[in-house]
Amino acid sequence: MRLLFSVLLFAVIIIPGYAGSMAKDTTRGEKLFRRCAACHTADEGGSKKIGPNLFGVVGRDIATKDGFRYSEALLGLDGNWTDEALNQYLLSPRTYARGTKMTFAGLRKTQDRADVIAWLKLQVPTAVTEDRKPDSPPTEDPDLALLAEGAGRMETYEGCVSCHSIKLVVQQGMNKAEWLETIEWMVDEQGMDPLSGDLNEMIANYLATHYGRDRPNFPK
Repeated sequence: MRLLFSVLLFAVIIIPGYAGSMAKDTTRGEKLFRRCAACHTADEGGSKKIGPNLFGVVGRDIATKDGFRYSEALLGLDGNWTDEALNQYLLSPRTYARGTKMTFAGLRKTQDRADVIAWLKLQVPTAVTEDRKPDSPPTEDPDLALLAEGAGRMETYEGCVSCHSIKLVVQQGMNKAEWLETIEWMVDEQGMDPLSGDLNEMIANYLATHYGRDRPNFPK
């Protein structure tokens, strides 16, 4: 089971470039940015952390935020943070800027990256936000729609969706102990970032409750 789970989850996926016409959900983009908040602020006048403040980053020349000491990897890049440049960087920072000190693994889903970029476009002085609002109304993420309502639903979504197909996750059938073991194995062996606090327990409880072996649609 573990080997099958690993092979399916970590298979190489060809991901298209930035989809300019894709509907963007800035509210969802703000929620996704929480994964970045440990290292970045995005408010006007926000302080630097491990990474630079990202207020006004869209369109800004790369590695030019005053007061932040950039790595040689970023200083060696030309151009500015266009939508496409941000899309490629958010997909895999260590591929886009080899040698970067940024440890974030990246956002694998095109929709996730589009939503975050759309939200970052709004992090500019108020006078210019009208030109940066997305044209299309927010759409429900189809991955989130796959997850059953219940305690731990959003935590499971936010903990899994950046690297894994939710469709694949919900096809598994494991009890709580097996889910906990799988999460531990993915951290130890596959480089997944450890889950903070009691998220391990919350996510394992949710998955075991809704996607265990005893569910009606689990193949026998």
